[in-house]
Amino acid sequence: MAAVLVPLAAATPAPDEATDDGRRIDPVASAADYLHQHMTENRIPGMAYAIVRGNQVIDQKAWGIDGDGRSITPQTPFVLGSLTKSFTALAVMQLVEAGRVELDAPVREHVPWLRLAEESVAARITVRQLLTHTTGLPQVATMGLTDRYDNSPDGLTRSVRDLAGVRSTTRPGGAYQYSDANYMILGALVEAVTGQPYGEHLRAHVLDPLGMTGSAATAAEARVAGVPAGHRYYFGRPQRFDPPFDTSGVSYGFLAASLSDMTHYALAQLNEGRYGDSTVLSPPGIAQLHAGQVSTDGGGGRYGLGWREGSLDGTGDRIVWHAGATANYFSHLVLVPESDLAVVILSNVYSLAMDGPLTSAAFNVVRIIQGGAPQPETAEDPILAWTLSGLLALAGLLLALLIWSLVRALRRGRVRRSRRRIIIGATGWVASCVTLLGGALWVLPAMWDGAGLAQVLLFAPDIGHAMIAVAVLAGAIAVVRLGAAGCALTRE
Repeated sequence: MAAVLVPLAAATPAPDEATDDGRRIDPVASAADYLHQHMTENRIPGMAYAIVRGNQVIDQKAWGIDGDGRSITPQTPFVLGSLTKSFTALAVMQLVEAGRVELDAPVREHVPWLRLAEESVAARITVRQLLTHTTGLPQVATMGLTDRYDNSPDGLTRSVRDLAGVRSTTRPGGAYQYSDANYMILGALVEAVTGQPYGEHLRAHVLDPLGMTGSAATAAEARVAGVPAGHRYYFGRPQRFDPPFDTSGVSYGFLAASLSDMTHYALAQLNEGRYGDSTVLSPPGIAQLHAGQVSTDGGGGRYGLGWREGSLDGTGDRIVWHAGATANYFSHLVLVPESDLAVVILSNVYSLAMDGPLTSAAFNVVRIIQGGAPQPETAEDPILAWTLSGLLALAGLLLALLIWSLVRALRRGRVRRSRRRIIIGATGWVASCVTLLGGALWVLPAMWDGAGLAQVLLFAPDIGHAMIAVAVLAGAIAVVRLGAAGCALTRE
């Protein structure tokens, strides 16, 4: 049953501050000004944001265009990325409160067919370990096991079955290690316990009760909702990118929802699981989802059940949050439970190199609303920027060498050399070029946590294309050198 909509309230989130000349500063207006500048500086084509206080939406705006050229509105769907994990955790916790799942029971009690490279690991993994990313499973996105855009029947089941060759890197219950595989398995758990496809169960038990009518958890819903194309950064500029919906990946990252939908979700998170006349989880259940249980890498944060918990620099406020990204969308929801505050920001562009700047925005809005000042946005990832610059410089050098090799081959057609010099010279060039080709197509992509070229092309297409350019030019030089050597040898 759909919940009653919560009306947009007057913008009174916090007491106004006074400037030195006595003028009052409206923090909501300041937040809007900051986000407008953020959008311009980061070349974000379309953005929607909302500020929620208590049981009211105190501000929401939508700017720009989607990938199909239509104006962004509060009803425009965005793909949420890993923010979806908090929805999966909510669905699992509903089953826990219904007595159908136990947090500390082995997941094989419900998914007996789960197989991993190590039988002992698959048998020991618990539901709680999946929720908190403490199974020891690595990030399988770099293995090509995610982002499949698979909308065929049983796509999620096949994705989980394909984990059979994955080997853990730490023992179950040990250190935190973020992996989409964990929430992929949780999606299969929901299907096994309920007997429903994951998307259908989420619709009936989470989305509909929260009145999230503009959301999509299946390919069919995505068509009805009209999920538009997003964008990827390409040499710093957004380019339209419109892959298919990915039903097989909804449980870990491909739920779509509009800004209006996300305000409903935020209201339920701030109000102990209640939205309008609906209750999706008990107050203790919501508290358990939000409570950090394991330390994450650096920063002093902790991961709970589908949520991150920490303290916001500059204000000291306890925050509960999760961000998410697909190849062409970025989302962020920050809760400040003790202040009854939530901030939602949705953007229709993404690149690995821009993860830092995109993540900074929601935290800065919280700082502004809480009476603080925004901190400088995290810069573009320098390693990725240097990688791209280095590859482009190398491609330029190889192009010059290719032209030089062609000219040299034509000139040396009239010069006689010994067979030994010809063979040694050609062998050295070919070996160097093959090394460059292999490094560009296999070694360099693998340095990104074992990713392949396909993943680089998906999330950083400019770097992927630069890698291909280096490989093609290196191969061309090798061919020219071999051809020149062959012609020279036939004259000897």
